[in-house]
Amino acid sequence: MSGERHLLTQEPDFPPEEYEQRRDAVRAAMDRQGLQALLVTAPEDVHYLSGLDHQGHFAVTGLVVPLHGSPVLVERAMEAPTAAAQTHGVGHHGYGDATDPADALLDVLTQLVPARRAVGYQAASLTLPPAVWDRLRTSRAAHWTPCDDLLSTLRHLHTEREIDRIRSAARLSDTAMGAGLAAATAGARENEIAAAVHDAMLRAGGDLPAFAPLVRSTERLRQEHLTWSRHRLGAREAVFIELSAARGRYHAPLARLLHLDRRDAARNARARDTSRSAMDALCGTLRPGSTAEQVFRTWCAVIEEARGGPYERHHCGYLVGIGFPPGWMGGSRTLRPGDTMELRPGMTFHVQSWVLDDDLGTHAFSDTALVTDGGCEVLTRTPRTD
Repeated sequence: MSGERHLLTQEPDFPPEEYEQRRDAVRAAMDRQGLQALLVTAPEDVHYLSGLDHQGHFAVTGLVVPLHGSPVLVERAMEAPTAAAQTHGVGHHGYGDATDPADALLDVLTQLVPARRAVGYQAASLTLPPAVWDRLRTSRAAHWTPCDDLLSTLRHLHTEREIDRIRSAARLSDTAMGAGLAAATAGARENEIAAAVHDAMLRAGGDLPAFAPLVRSTERLRQEHLTWSRHRLGAREAVFIELSAARGRYHAPLARLLHLDRRDAARNARARDTSRSAMDALCGTLRPGSTAEQVFRTWCAVIEEARGGPYERHHCGYLVGIGFPPGWMGGSRTLRPGDTMELRPGMTFHVQSWVLDDDLGTHAFSDTALVTDGGCEVLTRTPRTD
């Protein structure tokens, strides 16, 4: 296990003191919960605390944060040059491809923390394989305590530097959406629209987004997580585009639905107007002190009034910011029934307004919005489509 590295490095995404402030906040939360260490395995949180930004999370990567002392990054040994270039204030422990990652994690834990002390872990992490977790939980190295909320609560309260990064991502998303909508004409293929989105996004200086743009036409509109096919658009079709550009690992998603024929746009005018009114109500409630459920209920009530009855929808948005594959959500909380999360300034949400109704018609769009001291600021600026 190496300590501080004295290699030629590049500056991290943010000044080293910002990462140290983040780690100090995590340690304070750990101390309140009686934790002697924290095992961080979600890529978004490893990045948040260390600056590590690579695509190597298909192999087990963990950041061990002791209550006292420097964190240690545990990952494949071949990633050491990347870690040296990207992280500051973090030690590195590399393991070989013939080594069980659980052994490497336990080696570091036993050096940093006395045996059988309370250690937090991320139970909801997609990158803590069951085989590795089984080894960890049955060892005598620690008393394991789930602590997903400890990290997510801190990570989703963005600093001014992070908000500036999200604003930059929003401008890139607008550029990409403009290119996608311009390419969405009768006779164009869905994959050609996706190519226009990627070309504009990357030429404008965007980084690798955590999720591919979604491009779907009329027949596949309700298949929510499918992306482009080679289907050629007909003159009377609609096309839905949902995307996010990235600046660093920070995202700002948005979506637009475009009817290629004005007659179809007119036929769905009630859905369009209802969707827009519901979004206006949502943004009016997206303010400090509101709960996630209150935002959802406010949004849904507008649609239910327009259709004269209940409307079923699983959520109307979710927290967004740092994102790694397979999504730009980062394991975030959603604006949905039953979620009592209280909104606070500095949170950013991907807010969505879908109307899919036999009587009202079909319309959908979304934006990225920031919770401010005074309410809500919509960061993406692409004009709403008819």
